[in-house]
Amino acid sequence: MSRGRLYIVRNPLFPTLFKIGFTTKFSVEDRGLNDSNIPEAFEVLREFECDDVKKTETLFHETFEIYRYYSQLDHRGKKTEFFVSACLRKAIAWMDKLKGLTDITEEIEEEFEQKAEAEEKKNTNLYDKSKVFSKRPMFNFSEMGIPIGAFLEFVSDSQIKVKVINSRQVKFKNKIQFLSSLTARLLKAKRGRVRPTPYWKYEGKTLSVIYNETHRLSDFS
Repeated sequence: MSRGRLYIVRNPLFPTLFKIGFTTKFSVEDRGLNDSNIPEAFEVLREFECDDVKKTETLFHETFEIYRYYSQLDHRGKKTEFFVSACLRKAIAWMDKLKGLTDITEEIEEEFEQKAEAEEKKNTNLYDKSKVFSKRPMFNFSEMGIPIGAFLEFVSDSQIKVKVINSRQVKFKNKIQFLSSLTARLLKAKRGRVRPTPYWKYEGKTLSVIYNETHRLSDFS
């Protein structure tokens, strides 16, 4: 039995497919999905802590075999870890009900944002280890006074807007997603997530400013 992380990812270059896999490394990014020459980064849709990742992945592959994508690179058809997007909702629902799995998607988003913030501060003259690594409140639209249904505007292109769906997610082109992964795609970043707060604004203020005002923090506190 090997404990690890089971993940569902998708790449914008393959909109009709998604990939499920596992890693025993610290994070999905450490798995190296974006280290190849694929021009666009993978977006992490869901991530689970799993008691036995290999067994669970095998069970998923067996259950959803009819949806598996076979590459036509040779005459036999090469089996892949990609599945057609038509079964994506069914796959997520199946995993949500499975015993031995804990959905940590939101926790990973928060963890990533804190790491990104720490790295950002590290590159400034105001770097202070005692402050950078202190735990800050989770990014939350409701707590920041941004209501469900509000629209956020991309700083570098005012034509790009997203709609706030809940306290953590937005809708863009009829797709509900986390802001950090969407921002990474818009910026064409190599990694699958980017700290989003400097790149979006609400009612004329960036989310960084609103977050800091909400929690009474200066930009580099």
